[in-house]
Amino acid sequence: MNFVEYLFENVRDTGKDCLVFRDGSLTYQDLISRVNSLSVHLASTIGRGNECLILSENTPFFVIAYLAIIRSGNTALLVETRISDTQLATIYRECRIRTSFVQKKFITKSVGRDNVITEDILIELSPADTFATSPVQDDAVAVVIFTSGSTGAKKGVMLTHKNLCANTTSIVQYLGLTPDDRICATLPFFYCYGASLLHTHLRVGGSILLSKNIFLGGVIRDINTFRCTGFAGVPSTYQILINKTPFLKEPLPTLRYMQQAGGQLPNKYIRMIAEAFPEKKFFVMYGATEATARMSYLPPEMILTKLGSLGRGIPGVTLDVVNEAGIPVRPGEIGEIVASGDNIMEGYYGDPEGTAEVLKDGRLRTGDLATVDDDGYIFIHGRAKNIIKSGGYRISPNEIEDFICTLDGVSGCVVLGLPDETMGEAVTAVVQHTGKDPAPDFREMIVTRCRQHLPSYKVPCRLFFVREFPLNASDKVDKPALTMTIQEELKSDPRAGQ
Repeated sequence: MNFVEYLFENVRDTGKDCLVFRDGSLTYQDLISRVNSLSVHLASTIGRGNECLILSENTPFFVIAYLAIIRSGNTALLVETRISDTQLATIYRECRIRTSFVQKKFITKSVGRDNVITEDILIELSPADTFATSPVQDDAVAVVIFTSGSTGAKKGVMLTHKNLCANTTSIVQYLGLTPDDRICATLPFFYCYGASLLHTHLRVGGSILLSKNIFLGGVIRDINTFRCTGFAGVPSTYQILINKTPFLKEPLPTLRYMQQAGGQLPNKYIRMIAEAFPEKKFFVMYGATEATARMSYLPPEMILTKLGSLGRGIPGVTLDVVNEAGIPVRPGEIGEIVASGDNIMEGYYGDPEGTAEVLKDGRLRTGDLATVDDDGYIFIHGRAKNIIKSGGYRISPNEIEDFICTLDGVSGCVVLGLPDETMGEAVTAVVQHTGKDPAPDFREMIVTRCRQHLPSYKVPCRLFFVREFPLNASDKVDKPALTMTIQEELKSDPRAGQ
Protein backbone atom coordinates (compact mmCIF):
# COMPACT_ATOMS: atom_id res chain seq x y z
CA MET A 1 0.00 0.00 0.00
CA ASN A 2 1.16 3.53 -0.76
CA PHE A 3 2.12 5.06 2.60
CA VAL A 4 -0.08 8.13 2.13
CA GLU A 5 -3.13 5.98 1.40
CA TYR A 6 -2.30 4.10 4.60
CA LEU A 7 -2.19 7.39 6.54
CA PHE A 8 -5.61 8.52 5.35
CA GLU A 9 -7.17 5.05 5.48
CA ASN A 10 -8.89 5.55 8.85
CA VAL A 11 -10.06 9.15 8.42
CA ARG A 12 -13.79 9.27 9.08
CA ASP A 13 -14.48 12.92 9.88
CA THR A 14 -13.04 14.85 6.92
CA GLY A 15 -14.44 18.13 8.26
CA LYS A 16 -12.27 17.91 11.36
CA ASP A 17 -9.20 20.13 11.81
CA CYS A 18 -6.05 18.29 10.85
CA LEU A 19 -3.27 20.90 10.80
CA VAL A 20 -3.60 23.74 13.28
CA PHE A 21 -1.44 26.85 13.29
CA ARG A 22 -1.58 30.43 14.59
CA ASP A 23 -2.96 31.82 11.32
CA GLY A 24 -5.68 29.21 10.87
CA SER A 25 -6.15 25.53 10.20
CA LEU A 26 -6.70 22.90 7.53
CA THR A 27 -9.34 20.21 7.79
CA TYR A 28 -8.73 16.69 6.57
CA GLN A 29 -10.85 17.52 3.54
CA ASP A 30 -8.64 20.57 2.83
CA LEU A 31 -5.44 18.59 3.25
CA ILE A 32 -6.50 15.59 1.17
CA SER A 33 -7.82 17.85 -1.61
CA ARG A 34 -4.56 19.79 -1.80
CA VAL A 35 -2.46 16.63 -1.68
CA ASN A 36 -4.55 15.18 -4.51
CA SER A 37 -4.15 18.37 -6.54
CA LEU A 38 -0.37 18.46 -6.15
CA SER A 39 -0.15 14.72 -6.83
CA VAL A 40 -1.98 15.23 -10.14
CA HIS A 41 0.43 18.05 -11.00
CA LEU A 42 3.49 15.91 -10.23
CA ALA A 43 2.14 12.92 -12.14
CA SER A 44 1.57 15.07 -15.23
CA THR A 45 4.88 16.96 -15.08
CA ILE A 46 7.53 14.51 -13.84
CA GLY A 47 5.67 11.18 -13.67
CA ARG A 48 6.68 8.72 -10.98
CA GLY A 49 9.87 7.11 -9.70
CA ASN A 50 11.69 10.43 -9.37
CA GLU A 51 13.34 12.29 -6.49
CA CYS A 52 11.95 15.55 -5.12
CA LEU A 53 13.78 17.58 -2.49
CA ILE A 54 12.00 19.49 0.29
CA LEU A 55 13.58 22.46 2.06
CA SER A 56 11.03 23.95 4.42
CA GLU A 57 10.07 24.53 8.02
CA ASN A 58 7.00 22.90 9.58
CA THR A 59 4.33 24.53 7.44
CA PRO A 60 1.26 23.34 5.54
CA PHE A 61 3.47 23.67 2.44
CA PHE A 62 5.90 21.07 3.82
CA VAL A 63 3.13 18.64 4.77
CA ILE A 64 1.27 18.93 1.44
CA ALA A 65 4.45 18.64 -0.65
CA TYR A 66 5.72 15.69 1.40
CA LEU A 67 2.49 13.72 1.13
CA ALA A 68 1.96 14.55 -2.54
CA ILE A 69 5.46 13.44 -3.52
CA ILE A 70 4.98 10.06 -1.86
CA ARG A 71 1.39 9.62 -3.05
CA SER A 72 2.37 10.32 -6.67
CA GLY A 73 4.87 7.45 -6.55
CA ASN A 74 7.95 9.63 -6.18
CA THR A 75 10.55 9.86 -3.41
CA ALA A 76 10.79 12.76 -0.95
CA LEU A 77 14.31 13.88 0.01
CA LEU A 78 14.28 15.71 3.35
CA VAL A 79 17.07 18.11 4.32
CA GLU A 80 17.42 20.34 7.35
CA THR A 81 16.77 24.04 6.95
CA ARG A 82 20.18 24.93 8.42
CA ILE A 83 22.04 22.91 5.80
CA SER A 84 25.16 24.61 4.47
CA ASP A 85 25.39 25.63 0.82
CA THR A 86 28.26 23.18 0.38
CA GLN A 87 26.31 20.23 1.82
CA LEU A 88 23.24 21.12 -0.23
CA ALA A 89 25.33 21.35 -3.40
CA THR A 90 26.70 17.87 -2.64
CA ILE A 91 23.19 16.44 -2.32
CA TYR A 92 22.14 18.00 -5.62
CA ARG A 93 25.27 16.63 -7.26
CA GLU A 94 24.97 13.09 -5.92
CA CYS A 95 21.18 12.67 -6.19
CA ARG A 96 18.85 12.66 -9.19
CA ILE A 97 16.53 15.47 -8.13
CA ARG A 98 13.81 16.39 -10.63
CA THR A 99 11.94 18.97 -8.58
CA SER A 100 12.67 21.00 -5.44
CA PHE A 101 10.00 22.24 -3.04
CA VAL A 102 11.57 25.25 -1.34
CA GLN A 103 9.96 27.61 1.15
CA LYS A 104 10.49 31.13 -0.21
CA LYS A 105 12.53 32.23 2.80
CA PHE A 106 15.16 29.62 1.80
CA ILE A 107 15.08 30.24 -1.94
CA THR A 108 18.62 31.63 -1.98
CA LYS A 109 19.86 28.26 -0.72
CA SER A 110 18.38 26.37 -3.65
CA VAL A 111 21.04 25.03 -5.99
CA GLY A 112 18.66 23.29 -8.40
CA ARG A 113 17.00 26.46 -9.65
CA ASP A 114 15.66 24.96 -12.89
CA ASN A 115 12.59 23.35 -11.34
CA VAL A 116 11.83 24.98 -7.99
CA ILE A 117 8.34 25.06 -6.50
CA THR A 118 7.47 27.42 -3.64
CA GLU A 119 4.37 27.75 -1.47
CA ASP A 120 2.78 29.78 -4.28
CA ILE A 121 1.85 26.43 -5.85
CA LEU A 122 -0.84 26.03 -3.17
CA ILE A 123 -2.61 29.12 -4.54
CA GLU A 124 -2.12 28.26 -8.20
CA LEU A 125 -3.52 24.71 -8.18
CA SER A 126 -7.22 23.96 -8.12
CA PRO A 127 -8.49 21.52 -5.47
CA ALA A 128 -8.91 17.91 -6.62
CA ASP A 129 -11.38 15.43 -5.16
CA THR A 130 -9.47 12.32 -6.17
CA PHE A 131 -6.12 11.04 -7.35
CA ALA A 132 -5.74 7.60 -8.87
CA THR A 133 -2.75 6.30 -6.97
CA SER A 134 -0.79 3.66 -8.84
CA PRO A 135 0.19 0.59 -6.83
CA VAL A 136 3.68 0.68 -5.30
CA GLN A 137 5.90 -2.12 -4.10
CA ASP A 138 6.27 -2.31 -0.33
CA ASP A 139 10.05 -2.06 -0.71
CA ALA A 140 9.92 1.05 -2.93
CA VAL A 141 11.74 3.97 -1.29
CA ALA A 142 9.24 6.61 -0.15
CA VAL A 143 11.58 9.02 1.62
CA VAL A 144 15.28 9.70 2.07
CA ILE A 145 16.18 11.54 5.28
CA PHE A 146 19.59 13.16 5.35
CA THR A 147 20.72 12.83 8.94
CA SER A 148 22.58 15.49 10.89
CA GLY A 149 25.24 12.92 11.71
CA SER A 150 28.12 13.24 14.17
CA THR A 151 30.47 14.59 11.48
CA GLY A 152 30.13 17.01 8.61
CA ALA A 153 29.20 14.24 6.17
CA LYS A 154 25.48 13.56 5.79
CA LYS A 155 24.02 10.12 5.15
CA GLY A 156 20.81 9.66 3.25
CA VAL A 157 18.69 7.04 5.02
CA MET A 158 16.34 5.31 2.56
CA LEU A 159 12.98 4.38 4.08
CA THR A 160 10.40 2.33 2.21
CA HIS A 161 6.61 2.40 2.26
CA LYS A 162 6.76 -0.77 4.37
CA ASN A 163 9.20 0.80 6.85
CA LEU A 164 6.95 3.81 7.36
CA CYS A 165 3.74 1.79 7.69
CA ALA A 166 5.28 -0.68 10.15
CA ASN A 167 6.83 1.91 12.46
CA THR A 168 3.76 4.14 12.43
CA THR A 169 1.53 1.20 13.38
CA SER A 170 3.82 0.29 16.29
CA ILE A 171 4.02 3.81 17.69
CA VAL A 172 0.26 4.32 17.48
CA GLN A 173 -0.21 1.08 19.39
CA TYR A 174 2.06 1.72 22.38
CA LEU A 175 1.15 5.41 22.71
CA GLY A 176 -2.54 4.51 22.56
CA LEU A 177 -3.31 7.35 20.13
CA THR A 178 -6.91 8.12 19.17
CA PRO A 179 -8.70 10.68 16.95
CA ASP A 180 -8.99 12.88 20.06
CA ASP A 181 -5.22 13.35 20.31
CA ARG A 182 -3.54 16.59 19.27
CA ILE A 183 0.27 16.79 19.31
CA CYS A 184 2.14 20.03 19.94
CA ALA A 185 4.80 19.63 17.24
CA THR A 186 7.94 21.68 17.79
CA LEU A 187 10.39 19.15 16.34
CA PRO A 188 11.11 19.62 12.62
CA PHE A 189 9.43 17.23 10.19
CA PHE A 190 12.70 16.76 8.28
CA TYR A 191 13.91 14.88 11.38
CA CYS A 192 12.63 11.29 11.72
CA TYR A 193 11.29 11.94 15.24
CA GLY A 194 9.36 14.98 14.06
CA ALA A 195 8.07 13.13 10.99
CA SER A 196 6.77 10.34 13.20
CA LEU A 197 4.57 12.84 15.06
CA LEU A 198 2.99 13.82 11.75
CA HIS A 199 2.59 10.21 10.59
CA THR A 200 1.03 8.81 13.75
CA HIS A 201 -1.54 11.55 14.23
CA LEU A 202 -2.64 11.47 10.59
CA ARG A 203 -3.00 7.71 10.83
CA VAL A 204 -5.47 7.90 13.73
CA GLY A 205 -7.34 10.94 12.41
CA GLY A 206 -5.94 13.19 15.15
CA SER A 207 -4.50 16.68 14.72
CA ILE A 208 -1.12 18.40 14.69
CA LEU A 209 -0.35 21.84 16.08
CA LEU A 210 2.46 23.47 14.08
CA SER A 211 4.10 25.27 16.99
CA LYS A 212 6.62 27.87 15.86
CA ASN A 213 7.64 29.36 19.18
CA ILE A 214 11.27 30.45 19.09
CA PHE A 215 11.40 30.30 22.88
CA LEU A 216 10.22 27.07 24.44
CA GLY A 217 8.32 28.96 27.13
CA GLY A 218 5.73 29.72 24.46
CA VAL A 219 5.11 26.00 24.12
CA ILE A 220 3.32 26.01 27.48
CA ARG A 221 0.95 28.66 26.16
CA ASP A 222 0.42 26.72 22.91
CA ILE A 223 -0.40 23.49 24.74
CA ASN A 224 -3.03 25.29 26.80
CA THR A 225 -4.41 27.55 24.07
CA PHE A 226 -4.81 24.80 21.50
CA ARG A 227 -5.74 22.10 24.03
CA CYS A 228 -2.97 19.70 23.05
CA THR A 229 -3.02 16.19 24.49
CA GLY A 230 0.57 15.30 23.61
CA PHE A 231 4.03 16.83 23.57
CA ALA A 232 7.36 15.49 22.31
CA GLY A 233 10.93 16.62 22.78
CA VAL A 234 14.60 15.70 22.79
CA PRO A 235 16.69 15.99 25.99
CA SER A 236 17.53 19.67 25.46
CA THR A 237 13.82 20.45 25.06
CA TYR A 238 13.00 19.23 28.55
CA GLN A 239 16.16 20.63 30.13
CA ILE A 240 15.36 24.11 28.76
CA LEU A 241 11.72 23.86 29.84
CA ILE A 242 12.67 22.80 33.35
CA ASN A 243 15.52 25.27 33.86
CA LYS A 244 14.13 28.34 32.12
CA THR A 245 10.33 28.16 32.33
CA PRO A 246 7.69 27.35 34.99
CA PHE A 247 7.01 24.07 33.15
CA LEU A 248 7.04 21.82 36.24
CA LYS A 249 4.54 24.05 38.04
CA GLU A 250 2.05 24.21 35.17
CA PRO A 251 -1.12 22.08 35.47
CA LEU A 252 -1.37 21.56 31.66
CA PRO A 253 -4.90 20.15 32.08
CA THR A 254 -5.38 18.89 28.51
CA LEU A 255 -2.02 17.12 28.29
CA ARG A 256 -2.36 13.34 28.42
CA TYR A 257 1.19 12.26 27.67
CA MET A 258 4.74 13.36 26.88
CA GLN A 259 7.40 11.53 24.92
CA GLN A 260 11.18 11.88 24.93
CA ALA A 261 13.75 10.47 22.50
CA GLY A 262 16.72 11.73 20.48
CA GLY A 263 19.32 11.04 23.18
CA GLN A 264 19.54 10.20 26.85
CA LEU A 265 17.80 12.59 29.23
CA PRO A 266 19.67 12.58 32.59
CA ASN A 267 17.85 10.64 35.29
CA LYS A 268 17.59 13.82 37.35
CA TYR A 269 15.21 15.33 34.82
CA ILE A 270 13.23 12.14 34.24
CA ARG A 271 12.52 11.97 37.96
CA MET A 272 11.55 15.64 38.12
CA ILE A 273 9.03 15.24 35.27
CA ALA A 274 7.58 11.99 36.63
CA GLU A 275 7.12 13.48 40.10
CA ALA A 276 5.71 16.79 38.82
CA PHE A 277 3.15 15.09 36.54
CA PRO A 278 2.19 11.79 38.21
CA GLU A 279 -1.15 11.68 36.34
CA LYS A 280 0.40 12.14 32.88
CA LYS A 281 2.16 9.41 30.94
CA PHE A 282 5.83 10.06 30.23
CA PHE A 283 7.28 7.81 27.53
CA VAL A 284 11.08 7.47 27.37
CA MET A 285 11.97 6.06 23.96
CA TYR A 286 14.96 5.04 21.88
CA GLY A 287 15.27 5.20 18.13
CA ALA A 288 17.32 6.02 15.06
CA THR A 289 16.70 7.33 11.56
CA GLU A 290 17.95 3.96 10.29
CA ALA A 291 15.02 2.36 12.15
CA THR A 292 12.50 4.84 10.65
CA ALA A 293 11.98 6.44 14.06
CA ARG A 294 11.36 4.31 17.16
CA MET A 295 12.86 1.02 18.35
CA SER A 296 11.98 0.86 22.06
CA TYR A 297 9.98 2.48 24.82
CA LEU A 298 9.78 2.25 28.60
CA PRO A 299 6.20 1.86 29.88
CA PRO A 300 5.33 5.04 31.83
CA GLU A 301 4.32 3.07 34.92
CA MET A 302 7.94 1.82 35.14
CA ILE A 303 9.56 5.21 34.67
CA LEU A 304 10.93 5.30 38.24
CA THR A 305 11.34 1.58 38.96
CA LYS A 306 13.48 1.22 35.80
CA LEU A 307 14.94 4.73 35.94
CA GLY A 308 17.46 5.25 33.14
CA SER A 309 16.30 2.33 31.02
CA LEU A 310 15.32 2.74 27.37
CA GLY A 311 12.86 -0.11 27.86
CA ARG A 312 12.40 -2.98 25.44
CA GLY A 313 11.54 -3.33 21.78
CA ILE A 314 8.28 -1.77 20.52
CA PRO A 315 5.65 -4.01 18.88
CA GLY A 316 7.14 -5.62 15.79
CA VAL A 317 10.74 -4.81 16.71
CA THR A 318 13.25 -7.19 18.30
CA LEU A 319 16.09 -5.63 20.26
CA ASP A 320 19.07 -7.61 21.49
CA VAL A 321 22.29 -6.65 23.21
CA VAL A 322 25.04 -8.88 21.81
CA ASN A 323 28.77 -9.41 22.25
CA GLU A 324 31.33 -9.40 19.44
CA ALA A 325 30.34 -12.97 18.52
CA GLY A 326 26.72 -11.91 18.10
CA ILE A 327 25.58 -13.78 21.22
CA PRO A 328 23.19 -12.04 23.65
CA VAL A 329 25.03 -10.77 26.72
CA ARG A 330 24.16 -11.78 30.25
CA PRO A 331 22.79 -9.22 32.72
CA GLY A 332 25.47 -6.72 33.63
CA GLU A 333 27.66 -7.41 30.60
CA ILE A 334 28.16 -4.73 27.93
CA GLY A 335 27.35 -5.35 24.30
CA GLU A 336 26.01 -3.62 21.20
CA ILE A 337 22.31 -3.06 20.57
CA VAL A 338 21.08 -4.74 17.37
CA ALA A 339 17.57 -4.43 15.99
CA SER A 340 15.38 -6.29 13.53
CA GLY A 341 11.91 -5.62 12.20
CA ASP A 342 10.01 -4.19 9.25
CA ASN A 343 11.07 -0.70 10.33
CA ILE A 344 14.76 -1.19 9.50
CA MET A 345 15.91 0.98 6.59
CA GLU A 346 16.59 -0.18 3.04
CA GLY A 347 20.09 1.27 3.31
CA TYR A 348 22.15 4.42 2.85
CA TYR A 349 21.64 6.31 -0.39
CA GLY A 350 24.51 5.66 -2.79
CA ASP A 351 26.60 3.98 -0.09
CA PRO A 352 26.57 0.18 -0.32
CA GLU A 353 29.73 -0.10 1.79
CA GLY A 354 28.26 1.99 4.59
CA THR A 355 25.04 -0.01 4.38
CA ALA A 356 26.93 -3.30 4.65
CA GLU A 357 28.69 -2.08 7.80
CA VAL A 358 25.46 -1.58 9.74
CA LEU A 359 23.06 -4.09 8.17
CA LYS A 360 24.20 -7.64 8.86
CA ASP A 361 22.08 -10.78 8.77
CA GLY A 362 18.92 -8.71 8.51
CA ARG A 363 19.71 -6.78 11.68
CA LEU A 364 20.73 -3.17 12.29
CA ARG A 365 23.92 -2.68 14.23
CA THR A 366 23.20 0.54 16.08
CA GLY A 367 26.69 1.27 17.38
CA ASP A 368 25.16 1.85 20.82
CA LEU A 369 26.61 0.00 23.80
CA ALA A 370 24.28 -1.19 26.54
CA THR A 371 23.58 -3.67 29.30
CA VAL A 372 20.42 -5.58 30.22
CA ASP A 373 18.96 -6.32 33.64
CA ASP A 374 17.41 -9.58 34.83
CA ASP A 375 14.03 -8.56 33.40
CA GLY A 376 15.43 -7.86 29.94
CA TYR A 377 15.24 -4.07 30.18
CA ILE A 378 18.02 -2.29 28.32
CA PHE A 379 20.26 0.41 29.82
CA ILE A 380 22.36 2.47 27.44
CA HIS A 381 26.08 2.63 28.16
CA GLY A 382 27.10 5.00 25.36
CA ARG A 383 27.92 5.25 21.68
CA ALA A 384 30.78 2.97 20.66
CA LYS A 385 32.21 5.94 18.73
CA ASN A 386 32.01 8.13 21.83
CA ILE A 387 33.79 5.78 24.23
CA ILE A 388 36.82 7.60 25.66
CA LYS A 389 40.10 5.68 25.68
CA SER A 390 42.18 7.18 28.44
CA GLY A 391 45.25 5.66 30.06
CA GLY A 392 44.22 2.13 29.08
CA TYR A 393 40.64 2.54 30.31
CA ARG A 394 37.51 2.55 28.16
CA ILE A 395 35.21 5.18 29.64
CA SER A 396 31.57 5.87 28.83
CA PRO A 397 30.71 9.60 29.02
CA ASN A 398 27.15 8.78 30.10
CA GLU A 399 27.94 7.83 33.69
CA ILE A 400 30.02 10.97 34.26
CA GLU A 401 27.43 13.23 32.61
CA ASP A 402 24.60 11.75 34.64
CA PHE A 403 26.47 12.19 37.93
CA ILE A 404 27.53 15.79 37.28
CA CYS A 405 23.92 16.62 36.31
CA THR A 406 22.81 15.64 39.83
CA LEU A 407 24.89 18.44 41.38
CA ASP A 408 23.32 21.70 42.48
CA GLY A 409 23.70 24.51 39.98
CA VAL A 410 24.21 22.18 37.00
CA SER A 411 21.57 22.18 34.27
CA GLY A 412 23.45 20.09 31.72
CA CYS A 413 26.74 18.31 31.05
CA VAL A 414 28.58 16.93 28.03
CA VAL A 415 31.74 14.85 28.49
CA LEU A 416 34.26 14.71 25.65
CA GLY A 417 37.47 12.81 25.06
CA LEU A 418 40.04 15.31 23.77
CA PRO A 419 43.48 14.29 22.39
CA ASP A 420 46.11 14.08 25.10
CA GLU A 421 49.80 13.19 24.64
CA THR A 422 50.01 11.31 27.93
CA MET A 423 46.57 9.68 28.34
CA GLY A 424 45.63 9.26 24.69
CA GLU A 425 42.36 11.05 25.40
CA ALA A 426 41.60 13.32 28.34
CA VAL A 427 38.20 13.23 30.04
CA THR A 428 36.84 16.75 29.56
CA ALA A 429 33.55 17.96 31.03
CA VAL A 430 31.60 20.89 29.61
CA VAL A 431 29.05 22.03 32.19
CA GLN A 432 26.00 24.19 31.62
CA HIS A 433 25.31 26.15 34.77
CA THR A 434 22.14 27.70 36.11
CA GLY A 435 22.10 31.44 36.69
CA LYS A 436 24.26 34.09 35.06
CA ASP A 437 27.71 33.11 36.36
CA PRO A 438 28.96 30.14 38.39
CA ALA A 439 30.00 30.79 41.97
CA PRO A 440 33.77 31.14 42.59
CA ASP A 441 33.97 27.71 44.26
CA PHE A 442 31.68 25.99 41.70
CA ARG A 443 34.55 24.31 39.84
CA GLU A 444 36.14 23.05 43.04
CA MET A 445 32.80 21.66 44.25
CA ILE A 446 32.28 19.67 41.04
CA VAL A 447 35.80 18.25 41.02
CA THR A 448 35.59 17.34 44.72
CA ARG A 449 32.26 15.57 44.31
CA CYS A 450 33.54 13.69 41.26
CA ARG A 451 36.57 12.51 43.21
CA GLN A 452 34.31 11.33 46.03
CA HIS A 453 31.89 9.38 43.84
CA LEU A 454 33.74 8.34 40.68
CA PRO A 455 36.84 6.18 40.06
CA SER A 456 39.92 8.36 39.63
CA TYR A 457 40.22 7.64 35.91
CA LYS A 458 36.67 8.98 35.34
CA VAL A 459 37.26 12.30 37.09
CA PRO A 460 37.44 15.05 34.43
CA CYS A 461 40.93 16.39 33.78
CA ARG A 462 39.48 19.66 32.50
CA LEU A 463 36.26 21.48 33.25
CA PHE A 464 34.67 24.15 31.07
CA PHE A 465 31.51 26.19 31.65
CA VAL A 466 28.92 27.36 29.13
CA ARG A 467 25.63 29.19 29.44
CA GLU A 468 24.13 27.41 26.43
CA PHE A 469 25.11 24.34 24.45
CA PRO A 470 25.17 24.69 20.66
CA LEU A 471 22.25 22.77 19.16
CA ASN A 472 21.95 21.24 15.71
CA ALA A 473 18.87 21.40 13.49
CA SER A 474 17.25 18.55 15.44
CA ASP A 475 17.74 20.44 18.73
CA LYS A 476 20.34 17.95 19.94
CA VAL A 477 23.65 19.13 21.40
CA ASP A 478 26.01 19.76 18.47
CA LYS A 479 29.04 17.88 19.81
CA PRO A 480 31.32 18.56 16.80
CA ALA A 481 30.70 22.30 17.19
CA LEU A 482 31.19 22.09 20.96
CA THR A 483 34.45 20.14 20.54
CA MET A 484 35.74 22.69 18.06
CA THR A 485 34.97 25.55 20.45
CA ILE A 486 36.79 23.87 23.34
CA GLN A 487 39.79 23.01 21.16
CA GLU A 488 40.02 26.62 19.96
CA GLU A 489 39.99 27.77 23.57
CA LEU A 490 42.79 25.33 24.40
CA LYS A 491 44.84 26.58 21.47
CA SER A 492 44.74 30.11 22.83
CA ASP A 493 45.28 28.95 26.42
CA PRO A 494 46.72 25.45 26.93
CA ARG A 495 45.90 25.62 30.66
CA ALA A 496 42.22 26.41 30.10
CA GLY A 497 39.76 24.27 32.00
CA GLN A 498 42.20 23.32 34.76
